[in-house]
Amino acid sequence: MNSLRLLLLTGPACLLAACTSDLPVGQSGSDTDPTTTTTMGASETSQEPTTATTEATTEAPTSTTTTSVEPTGTETSVEPTTVSTAVDTTATTEDSTSTSDTSTSNTSTSDTGDSTTGPGEGWQPPNCDSVTGTGAVTFSSDQGATLAPMDQQIKPVTYTFGLVALGKPGAMLAGSGQQILASSDAGCSWHSIGAAGNPNAPAVRLHAAGETRAYAYGDNNDAIVRVDDEVIQKLSSPAGQEGIVGLGVDPSDPDHVRIGDSAGRVWDSVDAGMTWAPQGIPAFAGSLAYRAAFDPNDLDHVLFGALAEGVLVSHDGGEGWQSATGLSPGAANGFNLVVSPAQGDIVWVEGLDLEDPDAQTHRHVYRSEDGGKTFTAVIDADEATLYNGNHLFAHPTDPDVLYFVFGSNFQGYGTDLYRYDHAEDAITLTHNMWHDTVITFLPGDPSVIYLGLSIEPGGG
Repeated sequence: MNSLRLLLLTGPACLLAACTSDLPVGQSGSDTDPTTTTTMGASETSQEPTTATTEATTEAPTSTTTTSVEPTGTETSVEPTTVSTAVDTTATTEDSTSTSDTSTSNTSTSDTGDSTTGPGEGWQPPNCDSVTGTGAVTFSSDQGATLAPMDQQIKPVTYTFGLVALGKPGAMLAGSGQQILASSDAGCSWHSIGAAGNPNAPAVRLHAAGETRAYAYGDNNDAIVRVDDEVIQKLSSPAGQEGIVGLGVDPSDPDHVRIGDSAGRVWDSVDAGMTWAPQGIPAFAGSLAYRAAFDPNDLDHVLFGALAEGVLVSHDGGEGWQSATGLSPGAANGFNLVVSPAQGDIVWVEGLDLEDPDAQTHRHVYRSEDGGKTFTAVIDADEATLYNGNHLFAHPTDPDVLYFVFGSNFQGYGTDLYRYDHAEDAITLTHNMWHDTVITFLPGDPSVIYLGLSIEPGGG
């Protein structure tokens, strides 16, 4: 495959802490045509980041970005312009269309890697052209090529790692900085409902649970809260200092929740997180989990991505574990993983083949069609910028489609938002000038995506 760029970030410092000294970022808008596409294997980046390379044994910052606006650090109206797209797509899918009135169409639960969303009955696309009340969330009807303007600008350092749509039509939550934000009008307007918990968790991930509930946790942290009808309830984490690396909710019972910790253990609660009990046995001993992923439709189907252990999978709630094959002939790191909400047998992993001595080729995105027992590399480092933990977002209704991001403030680079279609073997790319982005989908109409924005010193 052709050589694209591989940007290896310098360590995990930017993942859960502010990076204050290495980010001299000016901003520049996109100067490429957002409708440009390319074919798989074609090199297509207009900018070449020049960060230092490091060995990938820890999870690097999960940076993502979302608009070609130029952050200024002031509380003024922010008008996103277009984004540069550089990609390969040979087929048109329903996601590439603009917002329509398909909000009543049937859709399964949508998983963005750290969140799930209920069916789309009653949901409508946002009835607004701009966002008020926050600079941390926006939306797009063209795959991120253009973003709805916001009435204010978030200030460094702000990470927005959590973003979910709830079962109740119009209800959304976002975890941005130390605050949890809420919207009742499909993301048109937002307000803070309170602090997310532990100040050592600069932002929290979110997972929807029913009509008006969500769970929020600090990544690799002991912070965990439950949100019910915009009321925050602080919970106690059984993981302690080991830190939470994933959370899942029983699709038929929002009181039944499980978490995975960095030691490879699963914890179970049947009373909405008030009490916890160990579930099954640890997935490994003597290693470190980067991510735990639960099947949105089957809480007993859980996977860990781990240091040197690759991926371990269980279909019985952690009573037994199987090591996945296909990531490497030997040891591998499983940095980030997500189970398709449309088909539980489809699992995506971004990881590193520790047996490959070439630092330019040893990262891949892998796909499994048997629930995570065996994997095949489908995206290589010469086709997209891969690092230690790209955010992954499985399409809510199409098991062949995966979104993933690379973003960095370094030299004002911004964020690449990739869309990979396995059936067409094609990647599509849009670009914006923010530092960090997570995405979720409008229930019932995944052509509308929401983006949670982050910013570090010097720009976005």
